[in-house]
Amino acid sequence: MLALSLIIFAAIITFSMTMLSGVRSQLATDSAFKAVEEIKESADFIYVHGHPSKIRRNVRIPSNVENVTLDGSLIKITVSTGQSFTDIYDITKGNITAADAMSYLCSGGICREGNYLLNVESLDSTGYNVNISAA
Repeated sequence: MLALSLIIFAAIITFSMTMLSGVRSQLATDSAFKAVEEIKESADFIYVHGHPSKIRRNVRIPSNVENVTLDGSLIKITVSTGQSFTDIYDITKGNITAADAMSYLCSGGICREGNYLLNVESLDSTGYNVNISAA
């Protein structure tokens, strides 16, 4: 009877750990999706309003992020989901330059979880280029 109880208990623990791992992966993916959307909305806002628009945006980068790309009109975050990778991306209306933000978000090729304050501003009087930098 005790052995049967231990087997059932072990099965419940294993199932719970599997579910918890899946929830963590889904939360990281959802947080990355939200970060991409926040950056895109900020860049589009600056593009539409033109020069000399400038805003600050607090963006949360989740754990398990492998790479962040902000180039041209592409915003992409690659998230490790267990044994595979998921790319979360969006396209902005204008061109983005973000060399400073890239080294801020992923220094030395390592992306760290946390909240990052970013400046999003129009670069020139034409308003077609958007610069994202560390605040």
